[in-house]
Amino acid sequence: MDRFALAKAMKEVTRRTDAYWRPADIIQHQFAGTPFGSAYACISPGEQGQHPSSNHNRLHLCGAEPGLTADGTTGLLKLFRDAGIGRYFVWISPGPDMEAVRRWLADAGLRRWPYVAYLTLACDMRELAAAATEFDIREVDRQEVERLSGRLDGVIWPEYLRSLGVPGVHHFMAFEGDLPVASAVLCIFEELGHLSMALTAEPFRHRGAQSALIAQRINRAVAVGCKIVVSETLSILKDSLGNLQKVGFEVVYEKEVYSLFEPRAT
Repeated sequence: MDRFALAKAMKEVTRRTDAYWRPADIIQHQFAGTPFGSAYACISPGEQGQHPSSNHNRLHLCGAEPGLTADGTTGLLKLFRDAGIGRYFVWISPGPDMEAVRRWLADAGLRRWPYVAYLTLACDMRELAAAATEFDIREVDRQEVERLSGRLDGVIWPEYLRSLGVPGVHHFMAFEGDLPVASAVLCIFEELGHLSMALTAEPFRHRGAQSALIAQRINRAVAVGCKIVVSETLSILKDSLGNLQKVGFEVVYEKEVYSLFEPRAT
């Protein structure tokens, strides 16, 4: 899969996961044709954080993809203003004529967000040996997660609960005895497996839980017929990046993120 094809697939994964991981009041816009290309926009009024990773008011583009024009880009940005969204971000993945879309955004007053690299990594499909771990790693369902209610603080992201029971979404946890200590999700889209939503409770970090969860999810993806496994992380999350690279993930591309606001170093 080339970078443009992967970027288009990941944009569709984002659209699907937004539908069940974002709050109920989001507005999703998916386009197909001139002047908007196949752009995807998510408007989430309650998620207007300062940083791109915490703000889900996002426009997703794959370069100046077929059908996208300068006027179309202006119209896409207007969606956020019309919805009263003061802070939003444009995420650009690889696609045709990257320079054109960069120029259109610059003309609209947007600047690229520095400091952090937003990385998309992939690995060839192959079954992994079970990672050495002191934890019990298993797939869980809604009934088991509900049984664990009250013991999940710091173990799961809130969004994790919203996708329980969604077809093609597999939920995993690491346990010490009967105590949940970490979680992660595998989302299946056609022949692509997407690893996401990894979280480990603070007292149990750096003990191999996430490495084991990565291996378990890859093996599950192999079992259901995926041909490629993909994950996304930030360059500053060294543990997450290192865990992925240890099992063969390689950076395929970096998403460029643009904003109307002057970012501050962290």
